[in-house]
Amino acid sequence: MTAADLIAAQVTITLDQWDRAVVLLPDDVAARLAVSSRTGVKNYGYGHFESRVFGVDTYETRAIRTIFEAVLSMHPDDQGLAQYERFGTGYFYGWTVGVSGWDSTARTWRNYDATKHLHVDGLHLEHDGRSHFGS
Repeated sequence: MTAADLIAAQVTITLDQWDRAVVLLPDDVAARLAVSSRTGVKNYGYGHFESRVFGVDTYETRAIRTIFEAVLSMHPDDQGLAQYERFGTGYFYGWTVGVSGWDSTARTWRNYDATKHLHVDGLHLEHDGRSHFGS
């Protein structure tokens, strides 16, 4: 069975305590993307890594496009997304997390260690339309 695609109505954009954009997703979507973001990881040095590449028409790439559109609608000046609007490529390094992993009142993680399975690593769309996760 294939999971239904993420739709804009399922994406909530909020701000952390430093007023940076945070993407909140349904927990099942975040958990799936978190696993994908840690699949086939290649390390490129301290703090820099990249997951395997996902094809143009994969669940992951379609989800990233939906997330980018949601972030742009709320925060059009977010770093990395201006090029998405113009060229269809870009990145988002803000937090992406399942809704139960975020404390909206405190504007920070809810029980960080216990919700790591809901933390999605950096989102990237490549020039050829494929995607990957990483820093």
